[in-house]
Amino acid sequence: MIKQSLRLVLYLVVSLAFGIIITLMLDQIENISVEENLRKTLESEIRGAAASFKEATKDVSDEKVTSFIKQYSSVVMKDKIIAVDRAQNSWTNNNKSRFLFTFSEGGRFIDFYIKDSFRENELVVLDTPELIFGVFATIVAFTSIAFYTEKRRQTKIIQQQFEFEHTKLRKALQEHEALALLGRMSATLAHELKTPLATISNLIQILPSRISDEKFLKRFRTILREELMRMQQLMDNLLVYGKEIEVKHEEWIELEPFIKTLVAKNNLTISCGSRCKIFGDRFYMTLLFENLLRNSQSASASEITIRVNMPSMDSSSLYILFEDNGRGFPRDAELERLTDPFVTWQSYGAGLGLYLVRKIASAHGGNVSLYRLDNGAGVRISFPRSRIKLYA
Repeated sequence: MIKQSLRLVLYLVVSLAFGIIITLMLDQIENISVEENLRKTLESEIRGAAASFKEATKDVSDEKVTSFIKQYSSVVMKDKIIAVDRAQNSWTNNNKSRFLFTFSEGGRFIDFYIKDSFRENELVVLDTPELIFGVFATIVAFTSIAFYTEKRRQTKIIQQQFEFEHTKLRKALQEHEALALLGRMSATLAHELKTPLATISNLIQILPSRISDEKFLKRFRTILREELMRMQQLMDNLLVYGKEIEVKHEEWIELEPFIKTLVAKNNLTISCGSRCKIFGDRFYMTLLFENLLRNSQSASASEITIRVNMPSMDSSSLYILFEDNGRGFPRDAELERLTDPFVTWQSYGAGLGLYLVRKIASAHGGNVSLYRLDNGAGVRISFPRSRIKLYA
């Protein structure tokens, strides 16, 4: 009976000793982790302050950067760190701080030290209740570790299976969306190319019998050019639709002569109410206005009016208003949806024109909205004020 009691006491003492040792070890490990994270956080904060200062100040010198960092450290982080400029060499460590890291900028070096007072406040301090709880938790952990490990293993297996199935479903969804888009674009391409190809084919069949007819040849060349331009426009639209627009080659474009050059290809009358220049990529601006002109021509418009509107003096944007005298938008059409891809109110067309207008405007920092006129349709294109230059 005495031996059994002694054995129980011995087991208890060993368990308590083991629990205390484990608790102290865990406390020390946690302190090491806390101190490491603390160091990383302080270093990241200092370097982040330097990076923000550089971004906010143009043509900043290395001396200004180091001066800012020293001032930032002494004001914002004075309770946490000490900044020592090696060039001054007027500070000695009094064993109340520990080296953190060295910040260098253009040959100048600042050594940072973390104050022991701040470091100790951040570290975990082990008190008696925590020690008792740690010992109790250690004993409980020993009795439940097998059950916990098995449950965790099963949970991990289930999670891996779930992630595997989720990855398969996501991949299948992406493939389905890609195939759906490819099918839609293919159907659009086939539908749009059918008419110009049939027209060209018929003309080629008639050509041998009317090769000497000058009037026919002139008409043949005109129709052939128009149909090829229509096909080229479709190909350009589909290519731009399928990629992200990167505006790289920007220049100031005088709007009136630029638009009149495009109008000459569409047999429309142009009226520019405001003389201005627009800063943008000529290729994409050509595509933008060609799509607008093509829509106006499809709506039987004969006149185009373009003017620049300024909402207010303090507005950050300017509007280019593109208006025609065609049939206009259908009364039952949702104007917001007409700028979505593959949405059209016409019996023919790919439904990409207004979408590409919006996409190109967005790439230049602008936006597009549609509005109705009593006799015709209007497109409002907003651009940042910095991209529009008005002149008399």
